[in-house]
Amino acid sequence: MRILLVSPCQDIARRTPAAIQIPEIALQVLAALTPERHDVRIVLEEFEDLDFSAEPDLVGLSLMTANAPRGYLISDHFRKKGAKVVIGGIHASVLPGEAQQHAHAVVVGEGEPVWPEVVADAETGRLKPLYKADAPADLAQVPHPRRDLVRGKRFMNLNPLMTTRGCPYNCEFCSVSNVYGRKIRNFPLDWVVEDVKLSGRKYHLILDDNVVGRPDYALELFKALKPLKIKWVGQSSMSLASREDLLRAAHDSGCRGLFFGLETVSEESMQRMKKCFRDLQDLTDAVRRVQAAGIRFHASVVFGFDTDGPAIFDDTLDFLMKCRVHSATFNILTPYPGTAVYGNLKREGRLLTEDWQHYDHSTVVFQPARMTPRELAEGQHRVRRAFYGLRSIAKRLPHHMRSPVFFTAMNLAGRFAARRAHLPLAPGGEARGAFVPPEQQPDHRLTADRVAVPSVTAGGIRSAATGLQ
Repeated sequence: MRILLVSPCQDIARRTPAAIQIPEIALQVLAALTPERHDVRIVLEEFEDLDFSAEPDLVGLSLMTANAPRGYLISDHFRKKGAKVVIGGIHASVLPGEAQQHAHAVVVGEGEPVWPEVVADAETGRLKPLYKADAPADLAQVPHPRRDLVRGKRFMNLNPLMTTRGCPYNCEFCSVSNVYGRKIRNFPLDWVVEDVKLSGRKYHLILDDNVVGRPDYALELFKALKPLKIKWVGQSSMSLASREDLLRAAHDSGCRGLFFGLETVSEESMQRMKKCFRDLQDLTDAVRRVQAAGIRFHASVVFGFDTDGPAIFDDTLDFLMKCRVHSATFNILTPYPGTAVYGNLKREGRLLTEDWQHYDHSTVVFQPARMTPRELAEGQHRVRRAFYGLRSIAKRLPHHMRSPVFFTAMNLAGRFAARRAHLPLAPGGEARGAFVPPEQQPDHRLTADRVAVPSVTAGGIRSAATGLQ
């Protein structure tokens, strides 16, 4: 069979710059699981055009929420041409019924355990509507990715790696634990080492949601990576800052930067989310310990929690400047389907739209609790521009003289992206004012003392004055 595996872009007219695009690896693993007799092609649409005149026998699409509309357009196109279409990914896993409207089959959860069966069923014309593994993937049995199918797509020269899956946390705005489970599973260390060697690359991005989720495994992983003399970046929880041995081992293994889910500088939000730091001073000390270890601190902050008022923007900028963090991502709280936030906001009638293309962690798609949608959008827009302003970059530069060229290049790239960004407000947000909690809203229920009740008299029908005078 001719098999086409596609990762759609979100918006064909506004593709993400390669410098800030996160590498993908899922489709490369599926290609490795496909029997060699089949001809497999991978298209990552953020980097190359999809040939809609192609004639594949089987099309596989991996969807996130923001690129789901584009994915459905692609799937509908190839279905009309007679190809069999299979949709998987996080979005399809949480909304399989929706995905089934655009595909012959949907894969829920991890793809590795079921993909060989999907291919075999497609080959014999027996595709089932739904595929879901009975147990999590055995990571020791996962083949090394087919990187040869994406050569030339450089991703800022970073090679994607996997070392663990799963997340023990159950954050209200994240669906990772729902899809991959709350138990952290790890790839065998010799598998990871061999994968690094097979890639032939020096610079890597570890895609794990939390590279130190299992501290004991992380320590052994760092020891195993050290002799390879590679450089790598990844994502970690702030708990790493409390482990000097892990910090030192991570740096010695080649770690030069980590993405930290800081989320908020609001102490009220910290307590609500049960963060591992007690207050802002505790958080400040943690950031400084990471940077003192020689690891660049990339802060990921989220605006729009119910505890956030208009002051959160200046408070966040002040904190980031005080800590002189290397770089930052400024996100808007996004109620992704399958998360507790989505369920709560939908139940409260606070969603502005369910057009998934706006669910990109950068656009206001809901009614905030303590400000208007426009105030949230303008606040995020302003802080992002200020942080990546020339004055801010100049103030932070002296604290990053270990790699001044890289710091400057990365921050100028952030400045370019911030200046070209549009106001992150979904359609419908302009018309919304401040949110009024249900308990403070006027009571418009129809009660006996508020309704005009018809009353028959000798003069005909008149309206009884029951509370409406």
